[in-house]
Amino acid sequence: MSAPAMLLNSMRIRAACSAETQAALTGLHIFPELPSTNAWLLDHGQCGEVCLAEQQTAGRGRRGRVWQSPPRQNIYLSLRWCYAQVPAHYGSLSLVVGLAVVRALEKLGISDHGLKWPNDIYWRGKKLGGILLQTAQPVRQVVIGIGLNVNMHTADATGIDQPWCSLRTISGAPLARNDLVGLLLNELVTALSGFPELGREQLSADWLRWDILAGQQVIVHQQGQALYGRALGINGDGYLLIERPDGQQQAFSAADVSVRRSAIVGAEDA
Repeated sequence: MSAPAMLLNSMRIRAACSAETQAALTGLHIFPELPSTNAWLLDHGQCGEVCLAEQQTAGRGRRGRVWQSPPRQNIYLSLRWCYAQVPAHYGSLSLVVGLAVVRALEKLGISDHGLKWPNDIYWRGKKLGGILLQTAQPVRQVVIGIGLNVNMHTADATGIDQPWCSLRTISGAPLARNDLVGLLLNELVTALSGFPELGREQLSADWLRWDILAGQQVIVHQQGQALYGRALGINGDGYLLIERPDGQQQAFSAADVSVRRSAIVGAEDA
């Protein structure tokens, strides 16, 4: 990739996109600052529009958690995507988005990264990025938000309460964010376009390659309860599969999951 540009630039991003991606995108908006790129697209966006911000002042992750957003360092990207009708397995779309992101990073030359169900990106046990999907109106429209640590320094990360990393710390050099945005959009458009025809078995197989929880002893936190078991991957609907201590399998459509470090000590995030 080329030397990093200081600011995001729509012409450079479009130049990094394939012809298919450029044809699928209807607009590309870049702001110096926004409360949330997802919120902007939910309020103002049209199908196929992309929103980027140099900084988010009210970025959110899953379950309302704050997403740290230092200016001009990372990627805060949202895409509004529309289907002609609601896909049969719509609930697993966030997993497909996660797969698109890790594939883009692989093409960038990153290795040892993976996905923590349902849609967090990790590298060697440290969080690298996250994904948040919000359905729009009508429900067949969705806003896809991606936060990715790119050139963030340790000094920028005050308030982060878990191990984290950036692509800069992994590669040892700053990266060109415009080129990376183009690479992400290429993978996203390909994955989103093919999603309605994606088979259940193919989804499970694709996820297994990148699953950092598979085979590990985990704690599933759901509705105030902590359930223990071994992660087995996902089923065709994108639900997390857990083998309980009695050998029974249980599927979860939504939950917080931690790797069980010790039966006595408890758990930390994977």
